Amino acid sequence: MGVKKSLTNKDLEFIKELEDLLYERKEEMPRGSYTTSMYKKGLDKIAQKVGEEAVETVIAAKNRGQKETVEEAADLVFHLMLLLAAKNIPMHKVIKLLRKRHDKGNHKHIGE
Repeated sequence: MGVKKSLTNKDLEFIKELEDLLYERKEEMPRGSYTTSMYKKGLDKIAQKVGEEAVETVIAAKNRGQKETVEEAADLVFHLMLLLAAKNIPMHKVIKLLRKRHDKGNHKHIGE
């Protein structure tokens, strides 16, 4: 496949910082923040946005270049993290389940 770049500690730290920021915004609700506006619109709107970004990611992957696919994937990851924060589900729970599935061999393709 050619691409062997793994996540760095800096990448992982950024994901943690972003998650912390999403929870901070949820608590403080600062004016002018996109995240605040999404929280105010509610869970249905956030979930809808995740769906929209998922579709846009698929379309970009199938019909556009790598740059567009990365842009849409970034939007999808952000909105998924926003949805999880709105539901008070920390990322570590998602990662824990992924690791558990991998450890059981249920998803051998992960990490191959």
